[in-house]
Amino acid sequence: MSLSNGIQQFLAGVDPVILSRGQDYFRSGNVESIEWDDLHMTAEVSGNEDEPYLVDIDFNEDGEVEAWECDCPYDWGPVCKHTAAALLAIQAEPPKEETQEGDARKISIRDLVERAEKEQLAELILEHCRKDKRFESQVLSALEDSGEQELASIKQLVRASVHANREYGYISWHGCKEICKDLEDALAKARLRAGRGQCGPALEIALFVLLTGMNLLGEDADESPDLLWRTVDDALETVEFAAQSLAGSGGERGEWVRRLLDTAQDAAFEDWEDQRFDFLERIAVLADAQNESAFYRALDRLSDRRWERFADSRFYTEQEELVRYRIVCAAHGQAAGRAYLEDHVEVDQFRRMLVQEHMEAGDYAGAERLCRERIEKKAPESLSYNYEWQELLYEIYRDWGQREQQIGQARKLALCGYRKFYETTKALLIEDGRWQEAFPQLLTELKTALPARQYMEILAQENETALLMEQVRVYQDTVFQYGGILASQYGEEICEMCSAVIRQTAKRIDNRRDYHNLCELLCSLVDFGGIAAAQTLIAELHQAYPRRPALWDEMERVERRIREKQEA
Repeated sequence: MSLSNGIQQFLAGVDPVILSRGQDYFRSGNVESIEWDDLHMTAEVSGNEDEPYLVDIDFNEDGEVEAWECDCPYDWGPVCKHTAAALLAIQAEPPKEETQEGDARKISIRDLVERAEKEQLAELILEHCRKDKRFESQVLSALEDSGEQELASIKQLVRASVHANREYGYISWHGCKEICKDLEDALAKARLRAGRGQCGPALEIALFVLLTGMNLLGEDADESPDLLWRTVDDALETVEFAAQSLAGSGGERGEWVRRLLDTAQDAAFEDWEDQRFDFLERIAVLADAQNESAFYRALDRLSDRRWERFADSRFYTEQEELVRYRIVCAAHGQAAGRAYLEDHVEVDQFRRMLVQEHMEAGDYAGAERLCRERIEKKAPESLSYNYEWQELLYEIYRDWGQREQQIGQARKLALCGYRKFYETTKALLIEDGRWQEAFPQLLTELKTALPARQYMEILAQENETALLMEQVRVYQDTVFQYGGILASQYGEEICEMCSAVIRQTAKRIDNRRDYHNLCELLCSLVDFGGIAAAQTLIAELHQAYPRRPALWDEMERVERRIREKQEA
């Protein structure tokens, strides 16, 4: 038996999931080196750690694998993916001795395949299908029209993947990554089928992946990795793509609508109402005059259950209304959908959609009216509650070309603490040549309207040192934040305030972190020009804490800073 045949015989008994991962590692170039010592092989295979794993394999004289070992932590089977990858690398590039006869004349694989008899190729494909379940799934995806066997193959692969990657009942991040890879492969097959017009098989695969992902999320909701969420989102998009393909094909949709609406009631969505309604919104494209009542009945059942769990579920009510709107559009057309929006304008999302439509049509007055109605009806006294609508109103005035209203709206938002609108107001007034004139009054308004800390940030930005110093005298704990700006004008006062804060801080020090923070304050004092004040404080600390070596280790930084300043 040749070495290649011995390896093939060994790999035939490897778990298909592990073999597939080994193939991925081999194709990705994770096998970094292979060294031979007679019939013993040592390989380095990179994995999830910084250092590669070491794989040792012994062969007998007939080329059969006698013993193998890898120093990775995998302990759920006799063979790990690193060992499989190393064997595949050897099979692809055997030792020199075995390939010398074949080096004289090489024949391309394409040439061999094109020369082969149909029966010979079929036997090769079938043999490979028996050994590699993923290859079998690819063959089914390409050749089987019904999709039944492909779906069965996908289910088998995914369930094997989940089983192989669950350790002590828990799926790690790496295990989840492997499972998601298998799920994404299945979704790719579903999209191919939908693109070929095979909408039923595509939906079958996409629904299996979606429910599998949702159930995995439910196993450990607090630590579900982002990549699993991405797979669920991809499954929802694939469902939508297949549903759109089915709707566009004009084919029979009644049975599929029933199946999909039953899926929306599945327990996998129990703790994920957002995804449930996202699913319903995506399949609403299949609604028509004959089946729309079935959609509404499904929504009513969900609504009854939801209100039992969430008595104040305004957000979910809006999601439900959005699904109903999509149903109307699909069943009766866009004109009916527009009428539905106008009849349900109290739903915020619908009002936003109408505002956008008015803006796109150039009807800015209508867009302004919708915004102002919403602001006045819903807590008009609270701008923070209505922030998104106030910002939308700003965008309307901007696109409308109403300069004064645009500046006024930006100013209103700036006075409510939205910093980006302070910058916007400033930029607009500078463009109009009015900034210098308007700035003093705006500062006065900001002082009254904003929390002191936000007001001080603007004063520092605008280099209003006199006003900033007034605030620092009131809020002395900010002296280190603004001392660098103020020291050149108010050096003595700043140093006195810093010294007072440092003395208070020194009363509470009792660990290395406190010592470090105290020394940071002293270094800042030195930077502000308070070298003499810092030296006085160091002397006081020596007297107060003579036996704290960790403090004096930290204090070396301060003394070094003082020397640097003096030398400069």
